[in-house]
Amino acid sequence: MMAAESPATANHPADQHLETLALDSSSAASAAASTDPLLHPPPSPSPPSAPAAAANGDPFVEENGEDDSSPILPTPDAPVVSREPSPESYQITVTDPKKHDEAATGAAGVIPGSGSYFSYLVTTRTADGSEFRVRRRFRDVVALADRLAATHRGLFVPARPDKSIVEGQVMQRHEFVNQRCVAVQRYLCRIAAHPTVSRSDDFRTFLTDPSGIPTSEGESPRFNPAITAASPTAVTTPTTPTKGGRDFFGMFKDLKQTVANGLMAVRPPPVEEETDAKFLFHKAKLEQLEQQLAATSQQAEAFAKAHEDFRTTTAHLGMTFVKLAKFEKDQSACSSHRTRAVNINNFANAVVKVSRSQTKLDAEIVKHLDTIHKYLETMTSVHNAFTDRSNALLHIQSLSSDLFALHNRVAKLESVSSRGIDQERTRYQKVEELKETIRTSEDAKSHARKEYELIKENNMNEIKRFNKEIRQDLVEMMKGFVTSQVEQSDNIASIWAKLAEDTKGYAERRS
Repeated sequence: MMAAESPATANHPADQHLETLALDSSSAASAAASTDPLLHPPPSPSPPSAPAAAANGDPFVEENGEDDSSPILPTPDAPVVSREPSPESYQITVTDPKKHDEAATGAAGVIPGSGSYFSYLVTTRTADGSEFRVRRRFRDVVALADRLAATHRGLFVPARPDKSIVEGQVMQRHEFVNQRCVAVQRYLCRIAAHPTVSRSDDFRTFLTDPSGIPTSEGESPRFNPAITAASPTAVTTPTTPTKGGRDFFGMFKDLKQTVANGLMAVRPPPVEEETDAKFLFHKAKLEQLEQQLAATSQQAEAFAKAHEDFRTTTAHLGMTFVKLAKFEKDQSACSSHRTRAVNINNFANAVVKVSRSQTKLDAEIVKHLDTIHKYLETMTSVHNAFTDRSNALLHIQSLSSDLFALHNRVAKLESVSSRGIDQERTRYQKVEELKETIRTSEDAKSHARKEYELIKENNMNEIKRFNKEIRQDLVEMMKGFVTSQVEQSDNIASIWAKLAEDTKGYAERRS
């Protein structure tokens, strides 16, 4: 882990240069222009080919030498089982939605229905037999998601269900409440399946503590760049507030202030692209995977719908023959008519049995092909983790630009001669204040670099885990799909075979 700065990080060329500026202000601008890597970044190499990446320790290639760079396709919310050891094994269900009225507290909204909300019973069973029951409303789920995003930057943290902007109006609908129950349970189960996020104290508190997760009013933990030391992926946060995380608004505010101070002209140009060729290679593959998942998801939905339509048509056909058999029986005038009615009825019953078998097959199809939808949803988490990385890099660049401007101001003040003792004292105070600001900014930059390295490490570990799990899930999906197709096909074949045997005598008489 990156809890402490490595020697390579401590002796970064940019830091050495900034120290030189503090000692020798007369050469600040020229030295910065020649040595700062943010002014002259190394050329960004193009993503390596698969063989080249494999030769350089590509995570897509397993240690046994097998190529792991083949196209990775996508599991419904299958049983939640983490593939890595976890201190807790959770079985989570979300049930019993209960409506609450906020009108009595004066919190009723102007939109009909917005003055009420639903809470849900979250039941958690652990491997040791313990059971916890807590009630949570959806805003508690939002708070949990924000906290997990803030404390596990760089990881593929499962994305929470969306919050409807017209929720107050649709909340009255029974089907919406049930769908939210399913969505929240699915979300919590996906967190429980993550080998790192499932260990979070916030997640454990959400599942077991009736008081829930404490949040400050008006503060969204999702945009908090601080990383708590209790997290297994944490580093210590400096006392000085820093920009970072996903707080774009703070970044733009600082940029506006910079323009107001007239320092834009002396800012070094930012490095706008990641220069890690291995990471860029994996990122490009995941972007391609997302496109393939989207196309496959559409086809899976079309396939499932076609099977559902066929099952519905088969069921209607069976009921139609049941009515025909009844008509023949009621209108029969001789034994041959009654025999024909019996045979039609046997055929109708066989068709109904086939439709029931198709119903089971449809459920299996949805269960197995939902794997594709699951991984398509996961791509949102992938994008968020990569955004963490980009924002962390931008944060370092912003601090470097600030330091560059501060050193230029110090150099300018130190190069100006004072006309009197008062002016000299004032100039000296300003220089000292700027140097103190520089020291604070350097500390913040050092912390930002540690955080950036940690996010990079988390990204690569998650990519390795993602590709390993998606392969396993894809194989299991195909096995399950084929097995269910064979089982139900055999069952349907046996139904038709029995019908053929039962009607054999009638066919022979006809011949």
